[in-house]
Amino acid sequence: MFRRSLLDAFSDWLEKNREAIGKWYEKLQGETWRECATPVEIMGTAMWMFNRVADLGVLAGIGPDQVSIHEIREGLDKPSTVRLLHLIKACMNLQCLPREIANQPIAIISAKQFSLKLWIQQTHE
Repeated sequence: MFRRSLLDAFSDWLEKNREAIGKWYEKLQGETWRECATPVEIMGTAMWMFNRVADLGVLAGIGPDQVSIHEIREGLDKPSTVRLLHLIKACMNLQCLPREIANQPIAIISAKQFSLKLWIQQTHE
């Protein structure tokens, strides 16, 4: 759920802000941010996304319980930015998982679907 939601929100953010981010759109579309397979990699991807959003004009802070948005550069889509920041915050909370769980691969049924049931079965066998 975290992985798919985060990746979808970032893709949506890129599309809605394509004009505002200009030449960076193509570069960000080509990055390997889609390859996160463990909770640790999801956290790393979320942090990478946060840094990219900040580089493109969003001044915000993320804490375990909230997102503080100080400024969103004019031209950027506010609803998609807020949604992305909240998902980044949620993914960063995965750091509370025990190390042995955080480094396990997440069961992915297909490239677009995650199964919590399958993941639980694999991690508790």
